[in-house]
Amino acid sequence: MTLFRKFKFLSSLLAVGALFSVGTTSAQAPPNIVIFYADDVGIGDITAYRNRGGTTTLSSTPNVDALANEGMIFTDAHSAAGLCAPSRYSLLTGNLPARGRFFTGQFQAQGSFQVLPGQRTIANILEDANYNTGYVGKVHLGGGFSTSDGSPYRSQDFRTANERNPGFQFVDWMRGLRSSVNDLGFDYSFISHDGIQSTPYIYFENNRPISRLRFGGGRWRWQQANTNRAVVFDDDFVENRLLGGEIQEPDTGRNNVVGWPYWDSSKTGEVYTQAAVNFIRRHQRNGAGRPFYLQFASQAVHIPHTPGERFFGQRVAGVEETPHLDMIREMDLQVGRIVSELRRNGLLNNTIFVFTSDNGGLRFSSSVGHETSGIYNSRKGSILEGGHRVPFIVRWAGPRGRNITPRRSQCDLPISQMDLFATFADLLETPQGRDQGLDSTSILPYFFGDFDTALRRALFVSAQSSYAVRFRNGLKAIGSVNPPTARESEDRGQIVNLVTPNRLNMIFDLRNDISETRNLRRTISAERQEQILDFMRRRIEASDLNPRGRSTRPQDSDGDGLFDYWERRGSGTLNDFDERIFRNNSDRDGDGITDAEEYFMRTDATTPN
Repeated sequence: MTLFRKFKFLSSLLAVGALFSVGTTSAQAPPNIVIFYADDVGIGDITAYRNRGGTTTLSSTPNVDALANEGMIFTDAHSAAGLCAPSRYSLLTGNLPARGRFFTGQFQAQGSFQVLPGQRTIANILEDANYNTGYVGKVHLGGGFSTSDGSPYRSQDFRTANERNPGFQFVDWMRGLRSSVNDLGFDYSFISHDGIQSTPYIYFENNRPISRLRFGGGRWRWQQANTNRAVVFDDDFVENRLLGGEIQEPDTGRNNVVGWPYWDSSKTGEVYTQAAVNFIRRHQRNGAGRPFYLQFASQAVHIPHTPGERFFGQRVAGVEETPHLDMIREMDLQVGRIVSELRRNGLLNNTIFVFTSDNGGLRFSSSVGHETSGIYNSRKGSILEGGHRVPFIVRWAGPRGRNITPRRSQCDLPISQMDLFATFADLLETPQGRDQGLDSTSILPYFFGDFDTALRRALFVSAQSSYAVRFRNGLKAIGSVNPPTARESEDRGQIVNLVTPNRLNMIFDLRNDISETRNLRRTISAERQEQILDFMRRRIEASDLNPRGRSTRPQDSDGDGLFDYWERRGSGTLNDFDERIFRNNSDRDGDGITDAEEYFMRTDATTPN
């Protein structure tokens, strides 16, 4: 980082320091944080990306566009995987999906929890910093259910007590999930585990089912259930009310399509948004000056595409050319409603608002000329760019409205959603140990508009049965993995399968072929291909130093609360670091910025991760 850029970055951080004093008690709380996680939304689905890779779009997204106009738009941002369940785990933990229980994530509510014991989340980091934390929406992490005697429910097909089959185990929904987001650092939760796409169709608040869901006076109300009320849906309900005819999940006689009688997928977006609004209002009443973190995981725009007639009074169904595009409209209205609530409560200008999506978009509107991936190849589920290059927008202004993230700015450097884990740890000066955030790199300098150097040496993504690695020179290599990808990554404490690539299938030069039309694998020597494979394996596989593997530089290997890089700058090792440099005005590298100031900066863009 040049001296000029260092001074510019430092001045930005000093401005942030005026907002809150990291690690100490101060009158001004740290910024609130909201992550809006859209479902199956691609680059081409957001109007703000029209000239930034999203070449065509028929949808209008004014509320998301407003975030870009008031903040920063990222053009080279990626989910950790091409599908939602693995990406959701990775966003929370800063780990590639294979470092959880399954390489492909956990889609089933009744399955084992994807987050392994001891793995920390963004919510844990913020909880440690005295944040009020809330999760609203779709989860896809698993967790499992219980029977009436409290033992694990082990059948893959849900059974309800309404059935006349006394020999079957029944689910005790009142016990909630055996492992839930409330176990991951979230003080509050309102979820339907699979969004709107799969059974069980039940809303849980703080891991208890709700009942008496009703709308009146412009808002949704509910209460916690006090008895099991799950029913088996008949074919007519499933086909016409729940799934809108787009996909079929009829009752096959196994009685596995179950839920609560109130369920209507066309209302889920409103119900989720009401829960988010309620969380913000409760925090404003009872927060006592604490900051808050809200992760809002929208159901939009995953199938079934069942847009409601109106979203809190604003027309949705039939406004666009397809139900899919109507759902993009609803997703944008959800953003607008949450932003409006923050503004109404005087919270927007001290809030970091991140908008992104769990993976690439869908094909359902291609017949009317809508290209969900813009110039990028393929869509959701793919290891190609269209499967995981996603919209990513950050708006952050100080409490008096002064922008911290520059208005109408654009970052073209590669980032991963996994980077949010290290970024928030960096922001709050709470470094995590070597065994946490294994694939996360702090991108905090980008939030301040400092794009001097690419912070990532390499970027990993996974999809289906493949890994891809992207290097700084634009080379992207795609390798198939060793099966089985569905085996648990940990069994009785021993790593059994971190899933590593065994051969390269495709190599692209993204600098000259952003649409991935020319596979260069046959032009690359076998020796060079083996070097790439070896690099991928070393970054993924376990080692003596990193028992769960690691693809990025740890923030705090020795767990002493000081970032590794600054300890090495002081003495060359982590073992004999002299903390006295933070008590004087030393400047060991002679760049005009004291060592203490450089530690406050907490990063160096010239250092590979």
